[in-house]
Amino acid sequence: MPSSQRPWGYFDQSAETGPWSISRAEIDARLRQTLAFCVERSTAYAELYGRAGVRADSFRGMEDLGRLPILTMSDLIARQEQDPPFGGFETVPAEEFHRIYINPGFLWQPGESRYQQTSLAEALCGGGILPGDRVLNTFSYHLWPYAHMLDDSLNMIGATVLPSGTGNAFMQARIMQKIGVTAYMGTPSFLMTIAQRAEAMGLDPTSDLPLEVAVVGAEMLPESLRQRLQDKLGISVRQSYATVYLGCLGYECKEASGLHVPQNMLVEVVDPSTGQPQPPGVAGEVVASNLNPSYPMLRLATGDLSMWMEGDCPCGRTSPRIKGVLGRMDQAVKVRGTFVHPWQLDELFAARPEVFKYQAEVSRHQDQDLLTVKVETMDEVGGELALRRLLERELREFLAVKGQVEVVPRGTIPDFHGKILDRRKWD
Repeated sequence: MPSSQRPWGYFDQSAETGPWSISRAEIDARLRQTLAFCVERSTAYAELYGRAGVRADSFRGMEDLGRLPILTMSDLIARQEQDPPFGGFETVPAEEFHRIYINPGFLWQPGESRYQQTSLAEALCGGGILPGDRVLNTFSYHLWPYAHMLDDSLNMIGATVLPSGTGNAFMQARIMQKIGVTAYMGTPSFLMTIAQRAEAMGLDPTSDLPLEVAVVGAEMLPESLRQRLQDKLGISVRQSYATVYLGCLGYECKEASGLHVPQNMLVEVVDPSTGQPQPPGVAGEVVASNLNPSYPMLRLATGDLSMWMEGDCPCGRTSPRIKGVLGRMDQAVKVRGTFVHPWQLDELFAARPEVFKYQAEVSRHQDQDLLTVKVETMDEVGGELALRRLLERELREFLAVKGQVEVVPRGTIPDFHGKILDRRKWD
């Protein structure tokens, strides 16, 4: 059916449109139970909360979150180095997990046989995916958990998944046409690439591709790009905001006015210097908690900036809304859906004594992220082409992002330089 006639659904309408006070009471109960598990069964949390003087029996719920220390990704990395593989944050023996996922930078994450959290299922329904849809999932199934999380979430709502993964836009366009794909999941830039490849094949994306809706993520979605995608493909495009450690933190509904926090998610916007809550309309860091009893993440800082929105959404959902991702707290940037951190570059080039200085730049061309790493060498080195190819291969393998390396003359990169420059402009 034309996307303009397509109905918009809910994962659990009674919960999503019911009083928020009921949802909050349920979250408070789960939070108290999870905190008790953490103190009793997790070596990492027992140490962190013992040092902070946190007692589970005196913890009331969300109103007491400020008493808990905020975790960072650096904390997870350091703890995993000390206590492999999961850093002691797990509350069950590591052998009970069915999978170990490998995130960029060799950050290990446990996985169960099926993803059971419903935040992504709610987001997919809110973004327009319906039971019976045939959904092309173009997120990578290799090493990372996110595609698997989406796969299981689509199963929850009764949709059919085509686990295509990344790459080969020509083939993906042909799959859409031949099997009648009605929904897309992936980055917005890859969706544009598929549309352009379809045109190169002589297809009219609006009439030859049966696509009706796209739920995109892992990249910024400028309004100009959203409009181009909707016009070129004749579909609705909505975005979700998720992390692999936490699940979905926010999603757009048919109104596309801010990001609804899913029913079972605990999201905060805090003052980065104090960790205390920010009022609506004031920017702060997004901090969230995953209340998975086996591998909880309590108050994990995302490094993203956002703010709470005021007022009710016309869609009828009663959950709080955040404005969207306004920027990043540190120098880390997201390139083609994957975070690139300065420490990753440091670790990569530490093994290359011939490299004197390095600096990464992220730019944008035709709706695609471009990663360029400039390097200065210690002395005149022979085989510049071979060095470039070697470094490009190591970038791809270590960062899971394809990048281009430029060997530049000494003095090109300034002293006290930032490790990563983000030169993209978002409208």
